[in-house]
Amino acid sequence: MRNGVIAAGVLALGLLGSACGEGSKTTPESQGGGGPYAQPTSPAASPPGASPTESPAASPTESPTAMPSAPAGAAVVNSKKTSLGTILVDGTGKTLYMFEKDKGQGGKSQCTGACAKEWPPFVAGGAAASPGGSPGASPGESPTGSPAASPGGSPSAGPGVDASKLSTATRPDGSKQLVYNGWPLYYYDQDKAPGDMKGQGVTSYGAPWYVINATTGDPITRK
Repeated sequence: MRNGVIAAGVLALGLLGSACGEGSKTTPESQGGGGPYAQPTSPAASPPGASPTESPAASPTESPTAMPSAPAGAAVVNSKKTSLGTILVDGTGKTLYMFEKDKGQGGKSQCTGACAKEWPPFVAGGAAASPGGSPGASPGESPTGSPAASPGGSPSAGPGVDASKLSTATRPDGSKQLVYNGWPLYYYDQDKAPGDMKGQGVTSYGAPWYVINATTGDPITRK
């Protein structure tokens, strides 16, 4: 009987120890790692003021660099010895012409519109390009412009040119065309380089065109 009581007591102590051991075990719930009451992990908050990644702003399109204007100065009329005699040329050596239709008009040009496209007037005060060069027309003139005149200043006579015969006349667009001995001066658009005289003796727009004798100021009519 006594032995049975002792055995029952030992068994009870064993069961009690086992129960205490089970209660001391760590569970996922005790670590906050799950279970029915575990709170979901919140994603990391973005820094205050942060915005979605943006594409870099495109640089505005820049305008092409503007070409500098021609330096101020007077339009120069020079003389040049050629197979036709000593004739009038501009400051770069390009041939100048007169138009027979301008005779007796007091320096007023009879060549405007389409005529001035083929025979650009030589003007002072318009930064225009020489025939075959970059465009730079004076207001109201053709796209090819009135070549080789520098803006500003009065026309000047080079060696071999009689300054007393040199003047200007106002064109319909307000530009000042150079006049020599009463003849308004022009270029020919087919003359591409100094020395070209392709316009000599050409008849267009109702009358012939000739180079001018630098000494007398009269047209040279031979070819």
